[in-house]
Amino acid sequence: MQKVLRFHFGVLSRPKLHIYDRGSKHTPSGIRATIHGGTSFSGIYMGGILGNIGSELIFPHNHQYNYEDHVRELKTTSGPGQNWLLHDMNYDNKEMIEWTMKNSNVVVNLLGPRKHLKNRKDFEWINITVPKRIAEACAKNPGVIRFIHFSACGANPHAESLDLQTKYIGEQEVLNAFPNATIFRPSVMVGDNDDFAYHWQVQKRYFHNFNIVPDNCQAKRQPIFVQDVAQAMLNALKMPETIGQTYELGGPHVYTLLECYEMFHNVVQRPPKLAHIDKQILLKIAQYIPNWKYFNIDYILKHGDDMIVQQGSKTIDDLCVRPLSLTQALQNIFWDIQARYGGSSELYER
Repeated sequence: MQKVLRFHFGVLSRPKLHIYDRGSKHTPSGIRATIHGGTSFSGIYMGGILGNIGSELIFPHNHQYNYEDHVRELKTTSGPGQNWLLHDMNYDNKEMIEWTMKNSNVVVNLLGPRKHLKNRKDFEWINITVPKRIAEACAKNPGVIRFIHFSACGANPHAESLDLQTKYIGEQEVLNAFPNATIFRPSVMVGDNDDFAYHWQVQKRYFHNFNIVPDNCQAKRQPIFVQDVAQAMLNALKMPETIGQTYELGGPHVYTLLECYEMFHNVVQRPPKLAHIDKQILLKIAQYIPNWKYFNIDYILKHGDDMIVQQGSKTIDDLCVRPLSLTQALQNIFWDIQARYGGSSELYER
């Protein structure tokens, strides 16, 4: 039987991205990147690794002022004159989305439900509608060579979490609109002001040294240092074979949540204090209070889901990165706690 070779011409029609990464912030790298979601926890790391080799960066954001702390810190990611902050971004305006990447050859989407929404409609907007519009704008612009879309490890249409459900659908919409897209599915990322280790710290402050947990903490996590994810993104841009591929990014070890909590406490030399409260009771409470970042419905639902790299997936090893273990990463992000609270502390009283 004669074999028929099928090519997706959308994948093959764009030129190769040429990158020069041996210079400094003031040496053009050949990358002109639009980074959506730059004000997120990971945004400054993704922008920083591109800006450090001399890339031109555009950060659209929907904040009114550029002098807000989490906005103005983006100015440090690249050299003078190579960085633009576009405030009052409106993702309902398709022409505005297209304008933000008019002269870009790389687009990165880090957008996610930062405000920890409650209803499915809002999750669908940020995880499906907006990524689809960005992907369509990339497809419409012949200058855009690479598009990297960040999803999440554990994204599944049958997941209990609305965030993980809609992130999976968003991946499919992105690939349908722009087959060249590279999908990243990172597990929980750790770093300064992250949503994992830092989340643990803040909960202890507000709940009298306790962490609120809805189960026995046996769900699995594969934490990865955010700087390793940033390096993986840069490597992916250098490797044409990553076009159209999906990568699940996790650290070298898998832990249960209980083991993670124990490791956090070992670093600050205090015993774990976990307040076990029935999941249904917590969900009822969360429905009637403001959806606080450190205690919300989606946090409760995700707590019982495994977020680890699946067997047979392409991983960070395929991107030529050897990630730090959680214990190594914690030394980078908990040094300030050890310095402030070393001997005795109100935050970590026995």
